[in-house]
Amino acid sequence: MNKQEQAEKDYLSGMKYKDIATKYDVSINTVKSWKNRYDWQRGNSKKGASPPKRVHTKPEKGAHKKEDASGELTPSQELFCQLVGGQRLPLYRAYMIAFKIKRKSLESIMSSASRLGKRPEINARIVKIQQEVAAKHEWSLDRVIDSLTFVHDEAKAGIYLEGLKKANSDAMMNSLDRITNLLHISDEGKRAKAEADIAQSKAGQLANDEDDNVTINFIRTNRSESHDDD
Repeated sequence: MNKQEQAEKDYLSGMKYKDIATKYDVSINTVKSWKNRYDWQRGNSKKGASPPKRVHTKPEKGAHKKEDASGELTPSQELFCQLVGGQRLPLYRAYMIAFKIKRKSLESIMSSASRLGKRPEINARIVKIQQEVAAKHEWSLDRVIDSLTFVHDEAKAGIYLEGLKKANSDAMMNSLDRITNLLHISDEGKRAKAEADIAQSKAGQLANDEDDNVTINFIRTNRSESHDDD
């Protein structure tokens, strides 16, 4: 008995899509595909009996936001989560692709995408996908920082060799920005250093001004004494 036949027995016994998918290490959509392809039917084992009629109702506005009876995400919601969590697409782009949105205003799309992304079950699914992707590629903070540092250093070297070109400057600044965000380098630290540098510069300038004044006074005094001798 193959995997599909075993899954059919579990389905007929009342097992949910999610549990079947977990048991046979396949996606929920695969289980649903088997069900439709092989016409799995529950609760009517008489030969020749016609399957129960299915009533197709027009989906309500915003129906894509609802979960099905089994508590699973809809295919569009799952695709949205995969695009955001797995491919790192912005929320609004993932929303447009997953729900095939074309004619809404960008403001409306961004608002709907943001609301959908904040839903607990959607957010939890996105986080889980991100964790799975990170585990698959064995990502860690150190590895990410190392990669970004490499990009930064190569872009910086390119600027020295080729001059200030947009591609290198963008790569350098973007990598630096990402490193700063990942390491939570605060603006307060930057500001404090900048203020210290300014204060040191001012102190140096005042010292130079004072030396200049001493020199000027010395010259004036000598000139005055010279005139008195005459």
